Amino acid sequence: MVGLKANNGLSGKTLWERRELLRSQANARFVDPEQFCALAVSCRKITRADESAAGLKGLFSEEDGLTYYVEEETLEKYRDGVDVPNPSLELV
Repeated sequence: MVGLKANNGLSGKTLWERRELLRSQANARFVDPEQFCALAVSCRKITRADESAAGLKGLFSEEDGLTYYVEEETLEKYRDGVDVPNPSLELV
């Protein structure tokens, strides 16, 4: 199971500590919600690799052997349109 090695060190840690532990792994990448959604609908061989104990949604790519993570709360804001920049407010 993808992410199982990381789970062994997650018990007894805070949410922040759990995320930092995953960030330090060579085969883990944290991406923004837009990149995460693009990966989810890409043609790559992708397997879900969520880390619920760390509050992360994850996708494992067989192509490059990397697991891509996004924080659940950031993804929810993105889905709700809260985290999407307003084009009328952009500086030029």
